[in-house]
Amino acid sequence: MVDEGVKEETLSKSQKKRLAKARAKARAKELNGRVWAKAKLSVGRESRLVSKDKVGKGAVLWATNEYYLSILYSNFCSTYCGSCYRELGASPRWVCKACGCFSLCQKCDREEAKRWHEHECKLFCGVPRGMRQGDTDYLRFVCRFFSICTHGPPPTCLPGSRLTSPTKELDEIFKLRCQEGGGRAGQFLDCLATNKELQSEDFRSWCSNFAQLFKQHVEFPKGYEVGDLCDLLMRIRTNGLGFPCDDKHGTLGWSLDLYASFLDHSCSPNCEVVMDDGGKLLVRTLSDVPAGGQLLITYVDVKSRTPQERKDHLFDLYRFRCSCERCKRGE
Repeated sequence: MVDEGVKEETLSKSQKKRLAKARAKARAKELNGRVWAKAKLSVGRESRLVSKDKVGKGAVLWATNEYYLSILYSNFCSTYCGSCYRELGASPRWVCKACGCFSLCQKCDREEAKRWHEHECKLFCGVPRGMRQGDTDYLRFVCRFFSICTHGPPPTCLPGSRLTSPTKELDEIFKLRCQEGGGRAGQFLDCLATNKELQSEDFRSWCSNFAQLFKQHVEFPKGYEVGDLCDLLMRIRTNGLGFPCDDKHGTLGWSLDLYASFLDHSCSPNCEVVMDDGGKLLVRTLSDVPAGGQLLITYVDVKSRTPQERKDHLFDLYRFRCSCERCKRGE
């Protein structure tokens, strides 16, 4: 154990490492469960996230995995934990033999996680083999979503444990955006936009074909129809957030978050989305933000693309043309 009062420059390399680990653990404990302590949803037709008060650079606004629905990319399913998203390495681990798409590290190997996974695994294995080959990102996302609709949210050891318990702010957005007036399964994601009228004809056609094929082999949650699944697929494309990890592979997967998905884009962002060692989504400020200032992240790697490439990429995936100050200057 390293005494916090000892001057850091007098410590050995191993002691410094232990001290850094202890500090990180203390920060994680402090942040655990914090839900936008320094930010709020501005509810309206164009709902967005803004700062409650003046926020300084480096402030953590969000630290939880309770409100997001997330999956690893197909090529990382067997090498990363499906709970905390740590790389598995050579450590003992559990891998689902039925689907081969869900693994747990030694720390997250819990019976409640395995039992809940059986719901999504049954749906995944119930579709034709052709649907389960290659890129299965959308398929696994839908299977997880349907499992939540039918069996309730996953246990607290997995991401998304509070997805079906929206806050007052989200309830207000539901009322503004949802015409059904409640009662339909899966309404917890209905507050996120589909951008249906902006989607390409090819993507709308793919959504329709996927939903109809899925319907032929899988029982839908009560009240859920093919058109609702088409909308979900468009919500995924429009609102998906990657897992930006400090990792050699970069982005490992993507999620829909009932709060973070309201972060708008700028090529000169004042916030960033990162992930801690426990799989919790963190939103951290990159610069000072005034009280009531809009919180912005970037949806694209600004450094590696030209202004035109950024605009094309953003329109292709998110269906909007960026008009931030940086783009206006052609930078």
